[in-house]
Amino acid sequence: IKSKVYKVMTLFLVIVLSFWITCSNIDARSGTLSNETSYFTTSDIVMHRMDIDFGCINIHKQPSLNHPLLKNHKIQRYPTFTRNIVPKRSSYDGKIIEECPLGKVPFHKKTKKHQIKGFQSNSHEYHSITLDTNQTTTFHGGYAHVGAYNLQLKGKQYSLSGIWVESGPPSNLNSIFVGIGVMPNLYGDSEIHLTTRWTAGGSGCYNVHCPGFVQVKSKPYLGMILSPVSSIGSFKKWAFVPTIKQDKVTGHWWLCIFPKLRCFGYFPKELFSHLSSGASIVRYGGETYTPPGMVSPPMGSGRLPQERFKNS
Repeated sequence: IKSKVYKVMTLFLVIVLSFWITCSNIDARSGTLSNETSYFTTSDIVMHRMDIDFGCINIHKQPSLNHPLLKNHKIQRYPTFTRNIVPKRSSYDGKIIEECPLGKVPFHKKTKKHQIKGFQSNSHEYHSITLDTNQTTTFHGGYAHVGAYNLQLKGKQYSLSGIWVESGPPSNLNSIFVGIGVMPNLYGDSEIHLTTRWTAGGSGCYNVHCPGFVQVKSKPYLGMILSPVSSIGSFKKWAFVPTIKQDKVTGHWWLCIFPKLRCFGYFPKELFSHLSSGASIVRYGGETYTPPGMVSPPMGSGRLPQERFKNS
């Protein structure tokens, strides 16, 4: 009985508290949802010094292009929806920045593959705020203001917050997630990292641990540490704005970061059988995991909203 009560309470916490996600700007063929209200200060990304797990590789030789469906793929350098945006030199508040030279992109040098099936378990605590399409609507992207908090996790525990686009039946679900993640088993620390996860045809992985995602910019990059972060007890909260948007000309799904629109790579449409023409579902929320016998990690701050804004 106690176990059942605990699971119910955990689910309640996941639904009510957590990480103050603001759903924003769903791009669809029919209808638009817009909510620009945010409880956070939107943060420009500050890149840490590129750590030893990352190296630089020729953009045309990145491992992602080894996917059999991308054999004849031609790299798209810029999404068509940013044609009228003039790139500006980024400022990172005087922080030390290291990036790959022209013509090269970052890649994760870890050899251990973290397939999605390696993180599946009955002890998942999962929640999402879901927007479902109707018969006349297909979604082509969206973004979310996601609050970021330091979490101390161990081993295979993880906590994700962000946005999903999905399409297809459960037996052949096509899905792309982009957001922030604290995943010691994947990154080797409890820092907050820019994280993506995709699946199609029963396969997929996190970031670039299997061929698929095409990186076209030296920054930001998947797996990078994000800062600054919010603190419990402070009225100043920081939010990151992960964005996913389909290029309606090429069909590729681009990952971008606001407030300065930086589109740094994409998932080619060739990878997907059901997302190539748009998504049927957009999900906003989070996901946590813990092995059996351990208390589930917090999602976001892990605090209830009624504990007042500075403590939630």
